[in-house]
Amino acid sequence: MKGTKLAGRYAKAFFEFALELNQIEEVFKDISLINNAFISCNELTTVINSPIVRTDKKLSILNAVFQKHVAEITLRYLTLILKKRRELHINTICNEFIKLYKSYKNIITVEIFSASELEKNTIESIKDSIKKYTNADVETIEHIQPKLIGGVSYKFNDYYIDASVKTQLAKLKKALMDKSYEPNF
Repeated sequence: MKGTKLAGRYAKAFFEFALELNQIEEVFKDISLINNAFISCNELTTVINSPIVRTDKKLSILNAVFQKHVAEITLRYLTLILKKRRELHINTICNEFIKLYKSYKNIITVEIFSASELEKNTIESIKDSIKKYTNADVETIEHIQPKLIGGVSYKFNDYYIDASVKTQLAKLKKALMDKSYEPNF
């Protein structure tokens, strides 16, 4: 909880600063790149989060990795995070920044769960129905879960729609097992 609150404050401050400088698109791309780098490279995360490695060494590593790929403002922001000893929260800060950006741009991320890969027209149909409901741009993330047997479920914001065969079978089983319909002779 404390880390999320702290990350939210750092992300909000940087988001507002990027808006003020009219560099929000460029900074969003940089933050996405940094977030993906920390997610995909465990060695980078381990070194930056290590209490043994000195801050100046961490700064030189981040400069070597990101200097040619991100804007000066983003690099200076990473430097600030390290100097304030908040490097453990870089991923959370990036995630909070991305949430702020998507909220600002009115973008909703929908996670779609299915037993097998869905056809493009099915995904477009789901996107269109959510777009009509929310009046927002919709981006999708697909997850293949063979345990669902069939059907589809999806979630966005605080909504979860489950039309999977597994859930339908569970509801049927519960209805059949319910003893309240038995007559008392």
